[in-house]
Amino acid sequence: MGSISFEDIISSKTFRFSIRMQKREFAMHSALISAQCPALSKLVNGEFKEARDFHAELESVNEETFILFAQYAYTGDYNSEMSKGLLKGPRKEAMSFIVKDSEMELKQSSPELKDVMPALKEAPAEPSVSSKKKRCSKCKRPHEEDTTRRDKLWGEFKNACSSNLPPRIDWLVAKSCSGNVFLSHARLYVFADCYGIFRLMDLSFYKLGKALVDIEVDSDKVADVDVLQYCYNELTPLKLRSLLVLYAACKVETLWKSTKFRELLAR
Repeated sequence: MGSISFEDIISSKTFRFSIRMQKREFAMHSALISAQCPALSKLVNGEFKEARDFHAELESVNEETFILFAQYAYTGDYNSEMSKGLLKGPRKEAMSFIVKDSEMELKQSSPELKDVMPALKEAPAEPSVSSKKKRCSKCKRPHEEDTTRRDKLWGEFKNACSSNLPPRIDWLVAKSCSGNVFLSHARLYVFADCYGIFRLMDLSFYKLGKALVDIEVDSDKVADVDVLQYCYNELTPLKLRSLLVLYAACKVETLWKSTKFRELLAR
């Protein structure tokens, strides 16, 4: 974000955003918006109609994503709990998690979800009781080899989430998330990628990975299949797809219990 004083922010005109999906309107200080990235600076200060009217209509962004972006712009961080009371309609329950200020990098080797489908189409069978007899330590059954491979993938996934962001003590600490937290992080990442807000990309990408790891630590539950379906159906960045393909490969046995996941693979 560009260098700007708080006085400059609060003394600037407000810029209105209309969210077409939910037919809602939000206002932000124009100086703060333009400081986020060159694309938004041109939107607010350029020669387009939006700059003259101090108003823009967002067709493909939902209200929750925009609320989280606005919270990030004003505070340097975001959490889905803030948007809970501002959204209309029923919300699903989700596990809470504590977010630490971090950044993660993911290798750019990026298989598409469809490329790993053949390997995910059959959930590995559990070993029988008779297979527990002593045997040569060098001889591994297929189930053991599959488990070892998934353990290595899961280790790679968690290592990708272990890097740290520079600390910023004035950030608001996220306490919990409501609704589909995984989908919220993924959508915010796509929004930040669209406008080139690089730090928000890093933050939302980290929080998605951290949430997926915390779910694995806290319980046997896994992320809602909706986030996999979202990245499979929509045009999403390569880095985001890579993360979720890796996650699906690690948690295939549990994901396989979901009818929605099996239907996704069948496409």
